[in-house]
Amino acid sequence: MKRKTNPAQVPAPQLELPLGQQATQEAVRNLSYYIGLGKVFATYHKRWPTVESTREEFRAARVHDYDGQRIDRELRFPAPSLEADPAYRALLEHCLADGMTDGVNLASLDPRYRTVLDEDDIAALFDTIVLARAGDPDAVRYATGVPAHRPGELTLHIGDTIGAQALGLAGLDPDDPRVLAAGVAVRVQATGALKDFIDRAGARGPAAHEHLADDYLLEAGDGGRLFLKFRLRADRRYAGGFAVDRLTRKLASVYRADPVLAGLCATALPDLPPAPTLPAAPAPHSDEELREQLAALEPEGRSLNLPIQQLSRFADIRRALEQAGAVFSAHRQRFDFEEGVEPARVVERLLSGAAR
Repeated sequence: MKRKTNPAQVPAPQLELPLGQQATQEAVRNLSYYIGLGKVFATYHKRWPTVESTREEFRAARVHDYDGQRIDRELRFPAPSLEADPAYRALLEHCLADGMTDGVNLASLDPRYRTVLDEDDIAALFDTIVLARAGDPDAVRYATGVPAHRPGELTLHIGDTIGAQALGLAGLDPDDPRVLAAGVAVRVQATGALKDFIDRAGARGPAAHEHLADDYLLEAGDGGRLFLKFRLRADRRYAGGFAVDRLTRKLASVYRADPVLAGLCATALPDLPPAPTLPAAPAPHSDEELREQLAALEPEGRSLNLPIQQLSRFADIRRALEQAGAVFSAHRQRFDFEEGVEPARVVERLLSGAAR
Protein backbone atom coordinates (compact mmCIF):
# COMPACT_ATOMS: atom_id res chain seq x y z
CA MET A 1 0.00 0.00 0.00
CA LYS A 2 1.47 3.24 -1.12
CA ARG A 3 1.64 6.08 1.34
CA LYS A 4 0.35 9.39 0.06
CA THR A 5 2.92 12.08 -0.05
CA ASN A 6 2.04 15.47 1.40
CA PRO A 7 2.42 18.33 -1.00
CA ALA A 8 5.35 20.55 -0.25
CA GLN A 9 4.29 23.53 1.84
CA VAL A 10 5.33 26.86 0.41
CA PRO A 11 6.28 29.35 3.12
CA ALA A 12 4.30 32.53 3.23
CA PRO A 13 6.13 35.59 2.00
CA GLN A 14 8.09 37.15 4.79
CA LEU A 15 7.38 40.74 3.84
CA GLU A 16 4.50 41.60 1.59
CA LEU A 17 4.52 45.06 3.14
CA PRO A 18 5.80 47.63 2.23
CA LEU A 19 6.02 47.02 -1.47
CA GLY A 20 3.36 44.38 -2.08
CA GLN A 21 5.97 42.20 -3.73
CA GLN A 22 6.51 38.51 -3.18
CA ALA A 23 9.62 37.43 -1.31
CA THR A 24 10.91 35.75 -4.46
CA GLN A 25 11.06 39.09 -6.22
CA GLU A 26 13.80 41.63 -5.78
CA ALA A 27 12.38 44.52 -3.74
CA VAL A 28 13.21 48.08 -4.67
CA ARG A 29 14.86 49.42 -1.57
CA ASN A 30 13.43 52.91 -1.47
CA LEU A 31 12.25 54.74 1.64
CA SER A 32 8.91 52.89 1.66
CA TYR A 33 10.79 49.60 1.83
CA TYR A 34 12.60 50.58 5.05
CA ILE A 35 9.48 52.12 6.55
CA GLY A 36 7.75 48.81 5.84
CA LEU A 37 10.45 46.94 7.73
CA GLY A 38 9.81 49.18 10.70
CA LYS A 39 6.05 48.72 10.44
CA VAL A 40 6.30 44.93 10.41
CA PHE A 41 8.62 45.05 13.44
CA ALA A 42 6.30 47.49 15.24
CA THR A 43 3.21 45.35 14.50
CA TYR A 44 4.81 42.39 16.23
CA HIS A 45 6.68 44.10 19.08
CA LYS A 46 4.29 47.06 19.60
CA ARG A 47 7.16 49.53 19.35
CA TRP A 48 9.32 51.08 16.66
CA PRO A 49 12.73 49.45 16.15
CA THR A 50 15.90 51.16 17.30
CA VAL A 51 19.57 50.77 16.47
CA GLU A 52 19.82 48.36 19.42
CA SER A 53 17.09 46.05 18.02
CA THR A 54 18.66 42.63 17.46
CA ARG A 55 18.50 40.23 14.52
CA GLU A 56 16.57 37.79 16.74
CA GLU A 57 13.88 40.43 17.36
CA PHE A 58 13.54 41.07 13.63
CA ARG A 59 13.46 37.32 12.93
CA ALA A 60 10.65 36.92 15.48
CA ALA A 61 8.70 39.46 13.41
CA ARG A 62 9.47 37.33 10.28
CA VAL A 63 11.94 39.88 8.93
CA HIS A 64 15.13 38.00 8.16
CA ASP A 65 18.71 39.21 7.61
CA TYR A 66 18.11 42.56 9.31
CA ASP A 67 18.86 44.21 12.62
CA GLY A 68 18.66 47.82 13.78
CA GLN A 69 22.29 48.59 13.00
CA ARG A 70 22.04 47.34 9.41
CA ILE A 71 18.93 49.42 8.66
CA ASP A 72 20.48 52.49 10.28
CA ARG A 73 23.67 52.05 8.25
CA GLU A 74 21.82 51.59 4.94
CA LEU A 75 19.78 54.73 5.62
CA ARG A 76 22.78 56.88 6.51
CA PHE A 77 24.82 55.60 3.55
CA PRO A 78 22.09 55.14 0.93
CA ALA A 79 22.34 53.06 -2.21
CA PRO A 80 21.70 54.94 -5.50
CA SER A 81 18.06 53.77 -5.68
CA LEU A 82 17.37 55.03 -2.17
CA GLU A 83 19.27 58.27 -2.64
CA ALA A 84 17.22 59.02 -5.77
CA ASP A 85 13.89 58.46 -4.00
CA PRO A 86 12.04 61.82 -3.66
CA ALA A 87 10.57 60.71 -0.32
CA TYR A 88 14.06 59.98 0.98
CA ARG A 89 15.33 63.38 -0.18
CA ALA A 90 12.39 65.11 1.52
CA LEU A 91 13.09 63.29 4.78
CA LEU A 92 16.79 64.11 4.46
CA GLU A 93 15.92 67.82 4.18
CA HIS A 94 13.67 67.42 7.22
CA CYS A 95 16.49 65.85 9.26
CA LEU A 96 19.07 68.44 8.21
CA ALA A 97 16.64 71.26 9.06
CA ASP A 98 16.38 69.77 12.56
CA GLY A 99 20.18 69.85 12.91
CA MET A 100 20.70 66.09 12.42
CA THR A 101 24.01 66.30 10.57
CA ASP A 102 24.09 62.53 9.99
CA GLY A 103 20.92 62.81 7.92
CA VAL A 104 18.31 60.03 7.73
CA ASN A 105 18.61 57.25 10.29
CA LEU A 106 16.38 54.56 11.76
CA ALA A 107 14.97 56.84 14.45
CA SER A 108 13.87 59.38 11.82
CA LEU A 109 11.60 56.73 10.24
CA ASP A 110 9.44 56.70 13.35
CA PRO A 111 5.99 57.97 12.28
CA ARG A 112 6.02 60.35 15.24
CA TYR A 113 9.03 62.07 13.69
CA ARG A 114 8.32 61.75 9.96
CA THR A 115 4.91 63.39 10.03
CA VAL A 116 4.91 67.15 9.41
CA LEU A 117 2.22 69.70 8.67
CA ASP A 118 1.35 70.05 5.01
CA GLU A 119 1.25 73.46 3.37
CA ASP A 120 -2.54 73.78 3.66
CA ASP A 121 -2.41 73.02 7.40
CA ILE A 122 0.24 75.70 7.88
CA ALA A 123 -1.77 78.18 5.80
CA ALA A 124 -4.82 77.48 8.01
CA LEU A 125 -2.64 78.13 11.05
CA PHE A 126 -1.41 81.45 9.62
CA ASP A 127 -5.01 82.47 8.95
CA THR A 128 -5.42 82.79 12.74
CA ILE A 129 -2.60 85.37 13.08
CA VAL A 130 -3.31 88.22 15.49
CA LEU A 131 -1.13 90.88 17.10
CA ALA A 132 -0.70 90.78 20.85
CA ARG A 133 -2.51 93.79 22.25
CA ALA A 134 -3.38 94.77 25.81
CA GLY A 135 -6.99 93.98 26.72
CA ASP A 136 -8.05 93.34 30.28
CA PRO A 137 -5.61 95.21 32.59
CA ASP A 138 -5.31 92.04 34.67
CA ALA A 139 -4.57 89.81 31.67
CA VAL A 140 -0.82 90.31 31.63
CA ARG A 141 1.99 87.81 31.87
CA TYR A 142 3.67 87.88 35.24
CA ALA A 143 5.38 91.22 35.91
CA THR A 144 6.38 91.97 32.32
CA GLY A 145 3.21 93.76 31.29
CA VAL A 146 3.00 91.64 28.13
CA PRO A 147 -0.57 90.50 27.37
CA ALA A 148 -1.22 86.94 28.47
CA HIS A 149 -1.83 84.21 25.90
CA ARG A 150 -5.38 83.10 25.39
CA PRO A 151 -6.17 79.36 25.74
CA GLY A 152 -4.56 77.46 22.86
CA GLU A 153 -2.62 80.51 21.66
CA LEU A 154 1.10 80.45 20.81
CA THR A 155 3.71 83.07 19.98
CA LEU A 156 4.85 83.07 16.35
CA HIS A 157 8.30 84.48 15.62
CA ILE A 158 8.46 85.88 12.10
CA GLY A 159 11.70 86.11 10.10
CA ASP A 160 13.11 89.64 9.89
CA THR A 161 12.88 89.79 6.09
CA ILE A 162 9.28 88.55 6.02
CA GLY A 163 8.31 91.06 8.71
CA ALA A 164 9.95 94.00 6.93
CA GLN A 165 8.37 93.08 3.59
CA ALA A 166 4.94 92.72 5.20
CA LEU A 167 5.25 96.14 6.84
CA GLY A 168 6.24 97.73 3.54
CA LEU A 169 3.35 95.98 1.77
CA ALA A 170 0.99 97.38 4.39
CA GLY A 171 2.25 100.92 3.74
CA LEU A 172 4.18 101.11 7.01
CA ASP A 173 7.77 102.18 7.57
CA PRO A 174 9.85 99.12 8.52
CA ASP A 175 12.64 101.43 9.69
CA ASP A 176 10.41 103.12 12.28
CA PRO A 177 11.32 101.54 15.64
CA ARG A 178 7.81 102.21 16.96
CA VAL A 179 6.30 100.24 14.08
CA LEU A 180 8.72 97.38 14.58
CA ALA A 181 7.96 97.21 18.30
CA ALA A 182 4.20 97.24 17.69
CA GLY A 183 4.32 94.60 14.95
CA VAL A 184 6.74 92.07 16.39
CA ALA A 185 4.39 90.35 18.88
CA VAL A 186 2.53 87.93 16.58
CA ARG A 187 0.40 85.03 17.80
CA VAL A 188 -1.59 82.17 16.29
CA GLN A 189 -4.38 79.95 17.57
CA ALA A 190 -3.40 76.28 17.63
CA THR A 191 -5.39 74.28 15.10
CA GLY A 192 -6.27 70.61 15.42
CA ALA A 193 -3.50 69.70 12.99
CA LEU A 194 -0.92 71.58 15.06
CA LYS A 195 -2.12 69.97 18.31
CA ASP A 196 -1.80 66.53 16.72
CA PHE A 197 1.70 67.42 15.54
CA ILE A 198 2.68 68.57 19.04
CA ASP A 199 1.41 65.29 20.51
CA ARG A 200 3.48 63.33 17.97
CA ALA A 201 6.52 65.46 18.73
CA GLY A 202 6.72 63.63 22.06
CA ALA A 203 5.92 66.33 24.57
CA ARG A 204 2.72 67.28 26.37
CA GLY A 205 -0.54 65.35 26.05
CA PRO A 206 -3.94 66.62 24.93
CA ALA A 207 -4.81 67.80 28.44
CA ALA A 208 -2.15 70.51 28.13
CA HIS A 209 -3.47 72.05 24.91
CA GLU A 210 -5.01 74.99 26.73
CA HIS A 211 -1.59 76.16 27.96
CA LEU A 212 0.62 75.49 24.95
CA ALA A 213 2.36 78.87 25.25
CA ASP A 214 3.98 77.73 28.51
CA ASP A 215 6.00 75.09 26.68
CA TYR A 216 6.16 75.95 22.97
CA LEU A 217 6.44 78.69 20.41
CA LEU A 218 6.53 78.68 16.62
CA GLU A 219 9.19 80.11 14.33
CA ALA A 220 8.49 80.98 10.68
CA GLY A 221 11.88 81.52 9.05
CA ASP A 222 12.66 83.63 6.02
CA GLY A 223 13.48 80.45 4.09
CA GLY A 224 9.89 79.15 4.29
CA ARG A 225 10.35 76.62 7.10
CA LEU A 226 8.16 76.38 10.18
CA PHE A 227 9.65 75.08 13.44
CA LEU A 228 8.12 74.11 16.76
CA LYS A 229 10.50 75.34 19.49
CA PHE A 230 10.57 74.13 23.07
CA ARG A 231 10.74 76.82 25.73
CA LEU A 232 12.23 74.65 28.47
CA ARG A 233 15.00 73.03 26.46
CA ALA A 234 17.29 74.05 23.62
CA ASP A 235 15.54 72.03 20.96
CA ARG A 236 13.20 72.50 18.03
CA ARG A 237 11.28 70.31 15.62
CA TYR A 238 10.79 70.93 11.91
CA ALA A 239 7.05 71.30 11.33
CA GLY A 240 6.86 71.79 7.56
CA GLY A 241 7.33 74.22 4.70
CA PHE A 242 5.17 77.20 3.77
CA ALA A 243 4.82 79.72 0.96
CA VAL A 244 6.70 82.86 2.03
CA ASP A 245 4.70 85.20 -0.21
CA ARG A 246 1.43 83.86 1.19
CA LEU A 247 2.52 84.51 4.77
CA THR A 248 3.81 87.96 3.79
CA ARG A 249 0.43 88.94 2.28
CA LYS A 250 -1.47 87.60 5.29
CA LEU A 251 0.76 89.44 7.73
CA ALA A 252 0.46 92.66 5.69
CA SER A 253 -3.34 92.47 5.91
CA VAL A 254 -3.13 92.06 9.70
CA TYR A 255 -0.77 95.05 9.96
CA ARG A 256 -2.96 97.16 7.69
CA ALA A 257 -6.05 96.55 9.83
CA ASP A 258 -4.38 97.19 13.19
CA PRO A 259 -5.48 100.50 14.81
CA VAL A 260 -2.29 100.81 16.86
CA LEU A 261 -0.09 100.72 13.77
CA ALA A 262 -2.48 103.07 11.96
CA GLY A 263 -2.13 105.54 14.83
CA LEU A 264 1.63 105.42 14.61
CA CYS A 265 1.50 106.24 10.91
CA ALA A 266 -0.54 109.36 11.69
CA THR A 267 2.16 110.76 13.99
CA ALA A 268 5.64 111.82 13.00
CA LEU A 269 8.63 109.99 14.35
CA PRO A 270 9.99 112.10 17.24
CA ASP A 271 13.45 113.54 16.80
CA LEU A 272 16.14 111.57 18.53
CA PRO A 273 18.32 113.41 21.05
CA PRO A 274 21.71 114.36 19.67
CA ALA A 275 24.40 111.81 20.19
CA PRO A 276 26.77 112.73 23.01
CA THR A 277 30.09 114.15 21.95
CA LEU A 278 32.87 111.86 23.05
CA PRO A 279 36.30 113.28 23.71
CA ALA A 280 38.85 112.40 21.09
CA ALA A 281 41.33 109.73 22.01
CA PRO A 282 44.79 111.08 22.76
CA ALA A 283 47.36 110.74 20.02
CA PRO A 284 49.57 107.63 20.29
CA HIS A 285 52.92 108.18 22.07
CA SER A 286 51.83 111.64 23.27
CA ASP A 287 52.23 113.06 26.80
CA GLU A 288 48.42 113.20 27.03
CA GLU A 289 48.21 109.43 26.37
CA LEU A 290 50.84 108.81 29.07
CA ARG A 291 48.98 110.91 31.63
CA GLU A 292 45.65 109.21 30.80
CA GLN A 293 47.09 105.73 31.34
CA LEU A 294 48.96 106.78 34.47
CA ALA A 295 45.69 108.10 35.94
CA ALA A 296 44.12 104.66 35.36
CA LEU A 297 46.30 103.12 38.11
CA GLU A 298 44.23 102.43 41.26
CA PRO A 299 45.76 103.26 44.67
CA GLU A 300 45.29 100.60 47.37
CA GLY A 301 47.21 100.93 50.63
CA ARG A 302 50.91 101.22 49.76
CA SER A 303 50.35 99.97 46.21
CA LEU A 304 49.14 101.02 42.76
CA ASN A 305 47.13 98.31 40.97
CA LEU A 306 47.21 98.03 37.18
CA PRO A 307 43.85 98.32 35.39
CA ILE A 308 42.31 95.37 33.54
CA GLN A 309 42.97 96.83 30.11
CA GLN A 310 46.43 96.63 28.62
CA LEU A 311 48.51 99.82 28.79
CA SER A 312 50.42 100.71 25.64
CA ARG A 313 52.69 103.03 27.68
CA PHE A 314 53.42 100.50 30.44
CA ALA A 315 57.20 100.65 29.92
CA ASP A 316 57.22 104.45 30.39
CA ILE A 317 54.92 104.20 33.43
CA ARG A 318 57.08 101.52 35.04
CA ARG A 319 60.24 103.56 34.46
CA ALA A 320 58.70 106.68 36.02
CA LEU A 321 57.29 104.83 39.07
CA GLU A 322 60.50 102.90 39.73
CA GLN A 323 62.39 106.20 39.67
CA ALA A 324 59.91 107.35 42.33
CA GLY A 325 60.80 104.33 44.53
CA ALA A 326 58.18 101.74 43.48
CA VAL A 327 58.87 98.02 43.03
CA PHE A 328 56.80 96.23 40.39
CA SER A 329 55.24 92.85 41.31
CA ALA A 330 54.47 90.90 38.14
CA HIS A 331 52.58 88.23 40.13
CA ARG A 332 50.22 90.72 41.75
CA GLN A 333 50.24 93.14 38.80
CA ARG A 334 50.92 96.18 40.97
CA PHE A 335 53.57 98.67 42.11
CA ASP A 336 54.52 98.56 45.82
CA PHE A 337 55.99 101.48 47.76
CA GLU A 338 57.88 101.70 51.05
CA GLU A 339 55.98 102.50 54.24
CA GLY A 340 55.23 106.18 54.61
CA VAL A 341 54.85 106.80 50.87
CA GLU A 342 51.39 107.68 49.58
CA PRO A 343 50.99 106.17 46.06
CA ALA A 344 48.23 108.63 45.17
CA ARG A 345 50.57 111.57 45.86
CA VAL A 346 53.25 110.00 43.66
CA VAL A 347 50.80 109.74 40.77
CA GLU A 348 49.71 113.33 41.41
CA ARG A 349 53.28 114.59 41.10
CA LEU A 350 53.85 112.59 37.94
CA LEU A 351 50.64 113.88 36.38
CA SER A 352 51.54 117.45 37.17
CA GLY A 353 54.93 116.98 35.58
CA ALA A 354 56.89 117.60 38.78
CA ALA A 355 58.88 114.38 38.31
CA ARG A 356 59.88 112.88 34.95
